[in-house]
Amino acid sequence: MSSVYSDIGLSTTESRQTAVQQAAKTGSSKISQEDFLKMLTTELSYQDPTNPSDNNQMVAQLSQLSMVDGINSLNSTVTDLQGSVASGESLMASSLVGQNVLLQTPIAYNNGTGIAGEITTGDTGASDITVMVTDSSGQVVYQQSVEGSYAGDVPFAWDGTDNNGTQCPAGNYTVSAVGMVNGESQSIPTNTYGRVSSVVLGNGTEETRLNILGRDDTIGLADILQVAGG
Repeated sequence: MSSVYSDIGLSTTESRQTAVQQAAKTGSSKISQEDFLKMLTTELSYQDPTNPSDNNQMVAQLSQLSMVDGINSLNSTVTDLQGSVASGESLMASSLVGQNVLLQTPIAYNNGTGIAGEITTGDTGASDITVMVTDSSGQVVYQQSVEGSYAGDVPFAWDGTDNNGTQCPAGNYTVSAVGMVNGESQSIPTNTYGRVSSVVLGNGTEETRLNILGRDDTIGLADILQVAGG
């Protein structure tokens, strides 16, 4: 029977499959939608009229191929976007070297010029605030009380000397604050500035990190609350 089909320009299922396989071998290991359409056209031209291909299966195969092709294109776009974001972060981070950035931590490094930061009283506010600076051993080296009521972020600065005017050695110090909130004495959070000493550039999978003077760990760009300059 196969010779009869051959005589009139048609083929059996076996010859049709062979033609499809040959069409697939002409391309790479990954076929595109165009390659699949060529294979589909070849299959239709060689199909057995007594046993035609299932149209539903063809449509389903084409839909699946389109979905895979779309996902591959999306993955490529996302990868390119990640690279662009990483490059932008690296450029921005490099400009921060030597700058002071506000961080959500009460611990800061005193290099001889003191420490600056903010007391975060929030919308409730606080009054009669007392600011204390302690060294790494837990000893209070400086204390100052501020009368009056304050709300929001209240700036503070310590010049690096103790209450007797003696210069404190370089090192990490902790800034804490207490005040009257709603008639009760409460501890108030403090944020401090740190100087950016260097940048660890990121890539598409790892974020850019900053080294802060006096800190053993690194911080991300999202950890910066404010930039105050050099």
